[in-house]
Amino acid sequence: MTINLDNLNKYKIFTLIIFSNLIIRSIFFITLDESVLQFSDQIKYLNISDNLLNKFTFNDPHLVARVPIYPLFIFFLRSIFDNIFFVILVQHLIGILSIFLVYNTCKLINKKLSLLTTLFYSINLNVILYQNLLLTEAIFVNVFIGCIYFLLKFVKYQKIKFLIYLSLGLSISALIRPQMYYFYIIVFLIIFFLINNNFKEKIKFFLIFIFIFKSCLFIWEYKNYKSHGNYFFVIVKEANLIGYYLPFFDQHEFKLNLEDAKDFRIKKYNKYIENLNNKEINNTKHINELLLREKIVVKYAIEELFKYKISTFLQVNIFGSLKTILAPSFIDLGYFYKLKKNSFSLTKGNSFIEQSKNFIHNVYNNDTSYFIFFVLSLLLILVSRLVQLYGFILYFKKNPKISMILILIISFYLILLGPLGAPKYRIPFELFFSYYLSYGLLNIIKILKK
Repeated sequence: MTINLDNLNKYKIFTLIIFSNLIIRSIFFITLDESVLQFSDQIKYLNISDNLLNKFTFNDPHLVARVPIYPLFIFFLRSIFDNIFFVILVQHLIGILSIFLVYNTCKLINKKLSLLTTLFYSINLNVILYQNLLLTEAIFVNVFIGCIYFLLKFVKYQKIKFLIYLSLGLSISALIRPQMYYFYIIVFLIIFFLINNNFKEKIKFFLIFIFIFKSCLFIWEYKNYKSHGNYFFVIVKEANLIGYYLPFFDQHEFKLNLEDAKDFRIKKYNKYIENLNNKEINNTKHINELLLREKIVVKYAIEELFKYKISTFLQVNIFGSLKTILAPSFIDLGYFYKLKKNSFSLTKGNSFIEQSKNFIHNVYNNDTSYFIFFVLSLLLILVSRLVQLYGFILYFKKNPKISMILILIISFYLILLGPLGAPKYRIPFELFFSYYLSYGLLNIIKILKK
């Protein structure tokens, strides 16, 4: 009997990857305080699961702004054992199992670097942090990596079964995070511009995909119709546009602190609603009125966006994207562990640059140890991003098709969530960053050996 030494070494390395991931997760889990799970959106998911436990019904008013899979996930686990730490533990177990999926996905990008990429991904604090919280990112990232796997499989082999799996996976993703509702645009671009088939085949592929994808999402829309008398996916546009997106533009346009910009936008929008003189839209307790306000707020937001200077529009999206790409995970770690004095969004400043300066100044004055960790993590991420940029350039030359797919996915998130900017918004493409880091390092080592 012969032993394959390559396979033996591979198993040893994979065991090391799992062990490293397990150690980091254990530290997060052991040090987790229950109070950390009682604020932000986490409390909303707990409230929905409480209602489902008390009386299983999808008519919960909180659900009009949520999609069902994550609340059902919490409900199901709490039905087995009603302890929120049990939910977190299961999330970590799913995260550990997903490492095998990460490895297989990496093999489709570059087989030789699949282990190193998986290692970098497995020690990514940004991903592990959010699997230690009661937020949709905890399970979404695992499902989304599965979608990437089937997308790359489909692009490589162009078999309909992979397209069907992709459609089902993306519909599950959209029922965890509603932003994925628009991901069909990326699939459309990939099918029509990055696959070498005749036009008829491309149309067939896209029609199969969109039919399955939209049919799955229609189930939730139909549920809303039966419950509320209207077809809709989620009702979130007013809260997102008025409470988050437009204030970032106001901050730069009118030189306001972000909190002041939020107050300014809410007051301005409320005045706009009053001037419409429509009694129906003042009743925010009925679904019909909420849906009417959704249409109004989209029209209002478009009108307001055209009023901003082009420089404001560019600044907001560029700085938002930079925050997403460059912000150390340590910032979110501080936020969720209630170091509120270090919250970037609460830091005063009438521009991103001034806000950043004030944030660093506040951190330095308030907590020296936190400041040291912040600086070290910022330096680490800047160095890693430079290596990743180098890896990205080299890999683009080698495999432009796969590179374009990864660019489209990253761009989708940066454009959709551009102004907001936060480490959690890059979780879906942390895998790609891990790959570019591996590829960049490999080529730097080759240069150094010469």
